[in-house]
Amino acid sequence: MNSARVIPAAAVVLATLVVGPAAPRVLADTSPALLSTTTVPAYKSYTYYGDRYRDPFIPLNGDIRTDQQALDRPPPLVSLTLRGIVQDAKGRMALLTSGVNSYILRGGRLYDGRNKMVKKIAGVIKTDSVVIIGADRTVRELRTKSPL
Repeated sequence: MNSARVIPAAAVVLATLVVGPAAPRVLADTSPALLSTTTVPAYKSYTYYGDRYRDPFIPLNGDIRTDQQALDRPPPLVSLTLRGIVQDAKGRMALLTSGVNSYILRGGRLYDGRNKMVKKIAGVIKTDSVVIIGADRTVRELRTKSPL
């Protein structure tokens, strides 16, 4: 008959504090041979192919325009408003909106919500304003509502 018993960890800690270090037979239970018998399950590699699925942010009710020329058309400069300017180690970025769509001005180029470059619009980010240059060389300066 095997007389091995399971001793709770709290009892071992309490015995160590009151009596002293544990006996060598307790340390024999954690031998390398016993630890090597337990196997760690291997993780399966998985690749997500997100381009095969629909975009969850496009509505299903059919209110989407399929005209590609309308999607590539730059927003009117008059409709753009400056929401904020963010600075990190790489440089400055400005968040612009035109009512419905959001845009990011980064590195002198304007990008839409899908991170596609908007053609025919460029810009310069200053400390508290943004200068936008349109396709027909129109220049408009947008300021933040409160100074930075």
